[in-house]
Amino acid sequence: MSITGSVWIDKKEDNPDMITTHVLVLPSVLDLSLGITLDVMSAANRLQVARGGAPIFGFALVGPAGRRVTTGAGLQVGPVGALPPLPEPLSGSRPKAGATALVVVPGINLATVPEIQAWREQPAARRAARWLAGMVQGGAQVAAGCASTFLLGEAGLLQGRCATTTWWLAPHFRERFPGVELDMDRMVVADGAITTAGAALAQADLMLELVARHGSAELARQCARYLLLDRRTSQSRYALASHLVQQTPVMLRADRWIRQHLGGPITLAGLAEALHMTPRTVSRHFAESAGLSPIRYIQRLRVEQAVLLLETGTEPLDAIAARVGYADATMLRRLLQRERGITPRMARNG
Repeated sequence: MSITGSVWIDKKEDNPDMITTHVLVLPSVLDLSLGITLDVMSAANRLQVARGGAPIFGFALVGPAGRRVTTGAGLQVGPVGALPPLPEPLSGSRPKAGATALVVVPGINLATVPEIQAWREQPAARRAARWLAGMVQGGAQVAAGCASTFLLGEAGLLQGRCATTTWWLAPHFRERFPGVELDMDRMVVADGAITTAGAALAQADLMLELVARHGSAELARQCARYLLLDRRTSQSRYALASHLVQQTPVMLRADRWIRQHLGGPITLAGLAEALHMTPRTVSRHFAESAGLSPIRYIQRLRVEQAVLLLETGTEPLDAIAARVGYADATMLRRLLQRERGITPRMARNG
């Protein structure tokens, strides 16, 4: 597999307004994320040219791990250029968001905390983190999605900023980078020169955000239609509540107990008693492991179960509400809208 976007770089001299874009390719890069990154920029360039404009992104693959890089799926990507020289640092501590150099970091195919811990210790990741820090000091923008957001944290680029990350690694992200304001509701979070996105396919939302910023909102809409991409604003509705608790034995026990009692009234006091803990200790475990209060977690489980019943059965909404612990359908309707952004009819129709 050979990928290169350098054709647009060759035209940089003819178009000084083109955004010099370095696509940072690291070992175990998420194939889908890399493909989306390149496809959206290529589509934006083509559409811009088709309507009489000049290409927006002059992009090329760069990385610290050689001319060929093995992806998370085991494919070989290349040629990958060496990391470009760092620009001279700008005066002042925070570069402006209007910089003309852009670094895009596709996601990394890592799913667990041990994988993240091992990956960030690799020489290639450490070198890339230092390079990213230097690029931002020189005025570049940096955008990363999914597990690659950890690389930005390791580079010190997220300290004191608002950011997001892949939802199932959010607890570890909070622990690793306590100085970051983590927003797990938004799909894409921009804070000055740094833009982050959520899990896997959120890379599409990230790239459309960059097209709108450097091109126009209309061009981003055209790209979305051209590539059949839906623009989404939140990743919280896609998060599986049960996946958030699989990191600690306490949370696994809590999850099992809640599921066994999902159809009846559940109180924090009752959960705490079942776990032989104080309510305050239970709340702390949920906050650290899931980033949610126990009540919010219970509500998400009930919504997940209700959506499953709506998608796979024909029971009326009142009956489904009763099966997931609500006396009537009013509260369930509200939670479906808040947690998933859907109505019962939308869930029923898939």
